[in-house]
This record gives sequence, C-alpha cells and structure tokens, in this order.
Amino acid sequence: MIVTRTWLEEWVDLDGISTDEICKKLNSIGLEVDALKRIRIPEKIVVGFVKSCEKHPDADKLNVCQIDIGTGVKQIVCGAKNIREGLYVPVATIGAVMPDGMKIKHAKLRGVESDGMVCSAKELGLPAFGEGILELDESIGALIPGKALCGFAPLQEDIIEIELTANRGDCLSINGVARELSVAFERPMKTLDLQLEEKSDLGIGRILQFIHEGRPHVSLVYRAVDSKSLTVPLLIRLRLAFVEQEFATTIDAFTSYAIHATGVVLRDYGFSKLVQSEKEEKVKLVLKELPDHLGAIEVNGKTVSIVGVRQDPECRSDENEYTLLLEASYVAPHIIAPAVKNEKLKTDPLYYRTSRGSEPDLDFGLNYLLKILADYGSIDIYAGCSEYLTEYEPVTLKISTEEIAALIGEEIELSVVVGILSRLAFRILRTEGDEVILEAPAFRHDIENAQDVIEEIVRIIGIDNIPSKPLCFTEANRETDALARHRFLRDIRLKAVGNGFFETIHYVFCDNKRVKELGFKEILTSKALLNPITSEMDGLRPSLMVSMLDSLQRNVRMSQRRIPLFEIGTVFDEKRDESLHFVLVYSGEKESDEVANAGKPSMIDFASFADKVAAVIGCFELVECTVQNGLIHPYQSADMMIDGKKVGVLSKLHPTVAEKYDLPDTYFAEIDLAYLKPRHIRAKAISAFTPVQRDISIVVPQSTTYTLIEKALASALPAEVKTFYPIDRYVDDALGDMMSLTIRFVISSMEKTLDENEINAIMEKILDLLQDRFKATLR
Repeated sequence: MIVTRTWLEEWVDLDGISTDEICKKLNSIGLEVDALKRIRIPEKIVVGFVKSCEKHPDADKLNVCQIDIGTGVKQIVCGAKNIREGLYVPVATIGAVMPDGMKIKHAKLRGVESDGMVCSAKELGLPAFGEGILELDESIGALIPGKALCGFAPLQEDIIEIELTANRGDCLSINGVARELSVAFERPMKTLDLQLEEKSDLGIGRILQFIHEGRPHVSLVYRAVDSKSLTVPLLIRLRLAFVEQEFATTIDAFTSYAIHATGVVLRDYGFSKLVQSEKEEKVKLVLKELPDHLGAIEVNGKTVSIVGVRQDPECRSDENEYTLLLEASYVAPHIIAPAVKNEKLKTDPLYYRTSRGSEPDLDFGLNYLLKILADYGSIDIYAGCSEYLTEYEPVTLKISTEEIAALIGEEIELSVVVGILSRLAFRILRTEGDEVILEAPAFRHDIENAQDVIEEIVRIIGIDNIPSKPLCFTEANRETDALARHRFLRDIRLKAVGNGFFETIHYVFCDNKRVKELGFKEILTSKALLNPITSEMDGLRPSLMVSMLDSLQRNVRMSQRRIPLFEIGTVFDEKRDESLHFVLVYSGEKESDEVANAGKPSMIDFASFADKVAAVIGCFELVECTVQNGLIHPYQSADMMIDGKKVGVLSKLHPTVAEKYDLPDTYFAEIDLAYLKPRHIRAKAISAFTPVQRDISIVVPQSTTYTLIEKALASALPAEVKTFYPIDRYVDDALGDMMSLTIRFVISSMEKTLDENEINAIMEKILDLLQDRFKATLR
C-alpha cells in the first residue's frame, strides 16, 4: 500500500508531525514501512504562462514561445508536441540545477535565443506520466507566473510504501491508514465535505431498473451521472502516478482515485453499452445468486459482472460516454475468497481488494467519487440510488483486564482499554466489573476472537512500552494414546535396526493356498475378500511369517549368507479381527566374516537368536510351546512370557518349510504388540546392607522342569530372598533318571546385616520347601 503525506493530510490532522515520525509510528502499530521516497522540486523552477507559441523558423519540431515567468517574459524554444498558447507550465530558469544534475544556461537553438527550459514531469523528478511537458492546473494550488514550484505542497511529496499483512485489508486506502494514524497520534480525523447537488428532475429510476433473484451474500449500490465535461486534473494524475496506479479513461482515473482514497470497490458502466439500442431509455440490471452465495449482474441475459470478482471490460465507459452508471460493491472476504477458489473463477485487479477486505461503507465511497467528479468536471447527478444490501452479523466479544494481563504480562486499566478500542472504532456495548463487551467495526474483517482485540491494544500502547518479563506458563499434558503408540513403534524399530536387523514391508494380502499349507485357519467364507487383487492375494495373512518367507528366499537367491529381518504389521484371524504383530527373523550365519571366527562363522542357533530378540524387546521367559502350525519346529520352539502373560512364540523354522524355500537354519519370533507396550517402571527400595549369595544343589527327577520349581519358590520364599536363578544342571549315568540342579539365592535385609545363623535358617526353609514339593534331596 502506497500513501503520500499531503493526501493523508486531507484526511487526518498531521500538523507538526514529521514524515519520519509518521513512519516510526506506522512501524510501531504494525504497519511496516517498506520504503520512503521524498520528491523535492529544485529552486529556480517557476510557474510560467505561455503568452504565445509560434513555429521555429528553421526547425519543424521546435516552437518559439513567449512565456511570462513573473519577472518578465522570456523567449524559450521548446520541442514538446503539447506546448501551446494559454498553458501554465513549469519553467526552469537560468541557473536552475535539475534533479539529474543538468544546469540550465542561456542557449541558442537553430539560431534562436532561449532563456530557460519548459519541463516535463520526468525532468522535474516526478513519476513519468503523460507525454510532453507538464501541464499545470489549479488543482495543485493557485497558479501565479513566477511562483516557485517548490511552494506547491502536492509537488513536494513524501511517498510512503507500507508492507501490509494479509489480514489488514482495512488499510488498503488513504482513509484506512489515516484512521490508524488518528488513533496512534490521538489526532482527529478531518470531516470531508461530501454534500452533493442532485438534479431533482433526474431520478435514477428513469434510466435504471434493478431487481434481484435469490439471496446472494453481496451488497451493491448504484448511482448515475450525466457527464457534460470531464477532464483529469493534475492533482489526480500526479497522485495516481505516485501510488503507481494506471488508468485507461477519464472516468477510470476518477474511480481509481476514489478507490485508493476510500477503500470502497467502485466500477463504472457506460449506459450505451448496457442498452440494446439508442431508443432504449432504461437498462434492466438483474442480480442473480451463484454457487457459494456469490452474485452475478446480468443485462438482457448476458453476465456483465460477478460482484467483487470481475467485470466485463466491454461494458465500461469510454471517453464518448454521456450517461455513466457507477457501482459500489462489497462481499465479505470469508465468502468471496473460498468461492473463487472452489469455482476457479477468473478475476480482475479489483478482486485483490475484495478478497483482502474492502471498505463496507458503500455510500461513503460513491459520495466521494461524485464529489470529485463535480469538483473537477461538469456533471448532472441523478437523484436517489438503487441498492441491494446484505446484513452481516457483527462480531461481539467479551474481554477482561485479567485476560489482557495474562496474555501480555502487564496490567492495563479498563478505562485505558475502553479508550483505545473506542478510538479504533470498536463499539463499546457495556462494561461489567473488569470486563468489557464490545462489537468489532464492520471494516475490521480480521477481528475474530479476544486475542485479536488484545493485539490491537498492545500495538497501540506499543510493544516497546510494555516491560519485558520472563515467560511463565503451564503446559497441559498433551500426551495421547496415538502419540504414545507412535513413539513405542518408533523406538522398537530403532532398537531392531540398532541390533542389526533390516526392516521389510509386505502386503497384508496373501495366498490362501499357502495359508492352508502352513496349517493356519482361513478367513471365514462370510468374511472372505469379494474382489481380490489377484488370485495369489485372495486372503489376509494370519502371521507375518507367511509373507516373510518370500523375502528370506529372495535374499538366499541373492547369495546372502546372513539374513536378519523384521517387520511390524497387521495380521488377521479367521473372523477377520486384526492385531498388530512384530516379527524378528534370523537366517544363516549368526555373525559376519571376521578374524575371530577365521572367516567361518557358525550358524545361528536357538540360544543366540533368543539373545538377539531379548536385546530388542527386553527380558522374557521361555516356556513349553503351545502353538501348532506348519512354521513351528516340533522340538525347538517355546512360548514367550512377560510378566506371566504369553506375548508370542520363538521357534526354529520347521525343516519342511525351510527345505521348500531353500533356507538355511532359520529362527523367528512373532510377538503380539498389544502385550509389549511400554510399562511404567516403579522404583524399588534397595537395601543399604551387603547382600550375600548362597547356592543349593539338589537332586530331583529329570522330568521336573525348572518352571515348576520357579513357580513354587516364587510364591513361598521369605522376604529376605531378593532373587534366585539356576546356575548348573548335571546328569550322569550314576544318577539314572535323576538330575542335579544348582540354584543361587541372593539374600538381603532392609534393616540389618544378616548373621550366619539367620542366613542358614532361610536356606533351611528353602530346602524344606523343595523336599516337600519335589521330593528333592541335598546333593
């Protein structure tokens, strides 16, 4: 957004405030100044009046002019095409230094004396607009020959370019920026004289019939004028050039100027472009509702515009148009922006303003446009207007000083809050204790919640004026089951990779024929896949190993001698109920070739594989295997137990399956992840006294499993026994059907160091228990 100082001063009192102060204040209230450019007309450049203009006697493209510069009439040779008698022009007199450094001197051009130079806008350091010399008029001030151009305020301009954020569409106008400065400097906005003289015998209803169909969420107001004489004054041409606005026609210049000044979206239509013949005295505009609550204007069945989005260029006024139809429109940005995206509509340049949030006071924009048309031209204004207005529910909010203090860390009195918000055009409905209930102004499309209002208070007070304090807040626990599950799966993958396994991924679909061959139950017929991808994917895998066999086979065929793989995936039972499983597979040599094994590593075995699995999932127990299927080895398999619960199975691959797929020794562990979730670890007290170890060697029948002994001891041991574990098992012909089993016990008390008698008493209790339960004898 580009503004100029003199243009701002027409809207707000900035007397005594420098442009640098304005820029600093704009930055402090969140309107970042991107650039500042100062236009200054050099000295000795004055207003000149062309008294006569004649062709150069010896050059077709030159004119010899007699120009009054106040101190006398000077003869100046000029080559501009638009130089003519009766013009007021800028004249650089002898001794003037131009902005580009050129110094004006007395000259002789083709034998004719010339005392000065008639200047173009570019030569004066102004934006280049128009062709030829700059034609002055009284829109910039009273023109007196000899008056220095540097005395005209519109030519001594400060141009401020502001980088607006996307939510501040209310500042896309001189009016919007002036409003902000009015609040920031606590200066009043100026009252504009927008009184209009309408022709009572010319009612807009004589030339316009405006009807609507449906209820589009748009607002429209139409006014009409007859243009007798209309030219673009220098002030408007100059300011449009300063703000980098181009125009195609005279009325286009006036509407562009009014749009930039007020922020209201304005368009013009040529009456003759809307009627079908010259005899037609009235145009019929039909507003129709489009998808997403947009509106379209139709004339004789033809769409001439989509409100706020685009206008048919053929319907715009040209320089020969006598009757002009002027339109002001508004569509809320939260309606128009998604609608244009959804419908993929083509847009024109004014859509940018509408989508960012234009000024909703349509009468204000039209009256401003009519006023400048009347001031700088000869027009007749039709009485009355035609309109269609949509009422939008205002945003009503309640905030308290406590909320403000909690957010910005500074207590602000309620009276200060009310004062700031009132100056920002918020409507204060009422105050209750330390709370204020307010209504956001219609032009502030970005105000949606209390935080937006507090931001307004902060930027007006100034962020630099709020003392810095350490940020203190309490973060709510945002841990969810989904996040915990994600972290658990991530960690278990990392552990598997860290222990040398490689992850594989397979389809959940598998071959039902293989499912049968491996001894698993198929999906029930009522639950079977109705439209399988291929005949080899007509089932759902009951085990991750069903698909893993293919990966193992491929690796073997690629001459891989050590194949450690893992996968996390879903498996299904015969009812198609699913569960998440984790499989670890190891096939072939248990380590890589190295010096320690002389390049001949041994094959993986049950114990080595169990250690690798434990390194990934932690400690577990192995008990007699209860699982039966075609993958399980009949003699090298076990159920995996954690905290007394069965979590999976660890087994060598059945020799028949291994032979079918040409696999070397292969072991796998498939675990149901539902039983492997991370557990909360509770700390246990540790005795400060030195523990002691005692071993018992007993003789029991070989048919007695250690699992039975472990269960019996775990439920009946004295509290002083902290842990126990087997350290030796011995069988011999001399023992016959018996075996020798040595168990180590770790004994400690929390209160004292146990003496030998107390330790012996504990060991006697343990021996009595073993003798009673298992007929054990001391070896």
